[in-house]
Amino acid sequence: MLNNHIVEFFLNPKSIAVIGVSKNPMKGGYRILNNLVSNNFSGKIYAINPNAEGELFGVKFYNSVLDIKDEIDLAIFYVPNKLIPELLSECIQKGIKGAIIEASGFEEIGKEGLELRRKIQEITDNFKKIRIVGPNCMGLTRIDTDSKNEEKSGFFSSFLVFTKYKRGNIGVISQSGMLNGGYFTHLTTKYPGLGFRYICSIGNKMDLSEIEFLEYMLEDETVNVIALYLESFEEPRKFIELCKKAKGMPKKRIILVKGGITSQGQKATLSHTGSISEDSKLIEALIKQSGIIHAKSFYELFLYARTLSMLYKENKRFPKEGNASIIVGSGGAGTILADLIKLYDLHLPELSDQAYLILESVFPPWMPPNRFALVDIWPAMEKAMGEGTDPNLVMKSAYTAVLEDEKIEGLFNMMFCSKQFRPMSNVGILIELIKKSSKPVFFYLIGENREVKEISKILSVNNIPSFSNLEELVQNFRILIK
Repeated sequence: MLNNHIVEFFLNPKSIAVIGVSKNPMKGGYRILNNLVSNNFSGKIYAINPNAEGELFGVKFYNSVLDIKDEIDLAIFYVPNKLIPELLSECIQKGIKGAIIEASGFEEIGKEGLELRRKIQEITDNFKKIRIVGPNCMGLTRIDTDSKNEEKSGFFSSFLVFTKYKRGNIGVISQSGMLNGGYFTHLTTKYPGLGFRYICSIGNKMDLSEIEFLEYMLEDETVNVIALYLESFEEPRKFIELCKKAKGMPKKRIILVKGGITSQGQKATLSHTGSISEDSKLIEALIKQSGIIHAKSFYELFLYARTLSMLYKENKRFPKEGNASIIVGSGGAGTILADLIKLYDLHLPELSDQAYLILESVFPPWMPPNRFALVDIWPAMEKAMGEGTDPNLVMKSAYTAVLEDEKIEGLFNMMFCSKQFRPMSNVGILIELIKKSSKPVFFYLIGENREVKEISKILSVNNIPSFSNLEELVQNFRILIK
């Protein structure tokens, strides 16, 4: 049950003490409090700073958590690392059960940081007296509503204030704070329709690790896609076990980008989170055993996450065999796409007799359609225009033919976006057909920049993935097969 899980306690606290709040807008403590208040955290908030008086954002300052009469669930630390052991002792005395330590300066800095860690383990009785997320992280985020909603709400504990976001079905677990900071704002700008449920920055994993957060998200029905960035595996066997569990869950997909797979990257992880990265062959074996989707960069991680998120929202049926169909307006693009389909171990099967007959009815006799699932639509469009028929009806027939063919598991459509060709590329008609079908449809958009952006936006609002790169399109279809 989620209510009894330790992560539920961290993501849904009823009261919070922010330790290290400053009235200086450049300080992290100021921004954490601003983030909580401006995004309408529904619980009680207490600001802790012995050198501050009065209020900030309507929240009263206290010298210490021990000065507060009410119970406190969670403490968020943004103070110099050397102050943390003493302040943690006060939290334990107060009966606070959880702490998020956003300060850095632990094992990643060497002996001094390791000694601090040892002290914290001793004070907390090896984390029995208080559980910890971090240190060296950017907090946890729970998104309950879109930022445009007047009654927006959630739990936002990053020291970067979030102003633009959407609630969605993606959960993020990351050792890099950037994914609960600057990169998150980049994503919400690049993909306005991309929505998140949780973003969990776990830093050095002093206590809670990816394991607890992965367990939680696998049980949470609001999460379909789990995106991970890890520099080390806390419990490799347990991680594989959880990933195998996800493999048997039709409404769950896990994507991982692993940092520190080269000797240079391993040096970087040691100075970043103090993690000792595993050997690249061990990582490859672990990924293969776990059956998860392996991304090679943050860009791939969220490109895959976006595609999966859209398809889950529309309850699309994912492919099992990799049988696709192509509708293109260019023979050359069709050839390149056919090559990529083969390279990614996908297939262009022969069309059913019924599908072929539908296509044959709109193609000219001098250029009949292919028997296999590559449809070069241009001759049929030319025929329609020559006869004074609406070319959009030709595209509608082509869609009907391939989407109703039982062998076809997905459709790729290359679309040329131009003002000149707008009358013959009515996306609205196609969206209606795509929505009715259980099969995923991907678009490859080329043409005038403004038109591409406009059509991409229309498709995105309707949870239809579009790409500006053919190989990315094929990769994103390939990852759908478990």
